[in-house]
Amino acid sequence: MLAVRRGGRWQKICESGFTLVELMAVLAIMAILGSLGVPAFRDLLLNQRLAAASGGFVAALNLARSEAIQRSQKVHVVALEGRDWSTGWAVRIGPDNALQTLRKFERLPSGVSIDATLGDGFVHGLDYDSNGFSRRAGGSGFGAGCLTLKAESGRRASVVVSASGRARVCNPDVRGDCGSGACGNGGK
Repeated sequence: MLAVRRGGRWQKICESGFTLVELMAVLAIMAILGSLGVPAFRDLLLNQRLAAASGGFVAALNLARSEAIQRSQKVHVVALEGRDWSTGWAVRIGPDNALQTLRKFERLPSGVSIDATLGDGFVHGLDYDSNGFSRRAGGSGFGAGCLTLKAESGRRASVVVSASGRARVCNPDVRGDCGSGACGNGGK
């Protein structure tokens, strides 16, 4: 507050604003809160990438299953480069010597990788027969199993495929969430 003399009388006028000390205190508090929030935001971002990647893999499996039933022929889900699912995957149809790609899916986002310590990872790929049942690629056995993805935040998501060909996402770190299949033994 400031007192000013006008016309022989003293008047009080208020000046609004911050002092330099007040401004520095607010900036220090904001810096502390910001430094606490950045790691939590990074983990949130990584977990969202994990959810998107596992959802993308389930979408590929669902597409392959529906196309196999609709076309009454075998449909393949394979890694784009050899046996490395992190490079992306594709849904392909046709005889082995003349495969046609129905859809390609992009590589895993940064911060998300394949967790080879849990499940078999569908090493050779996965096929769906004309009835929509999953089969091991190159074999005749049912294709039940899982592929586990892991974010740098430590969270994991397993894509589990049942013998009937249905795919679902579960958390292998929650007891009972992945059932008693190939990924079920990792729950705590």
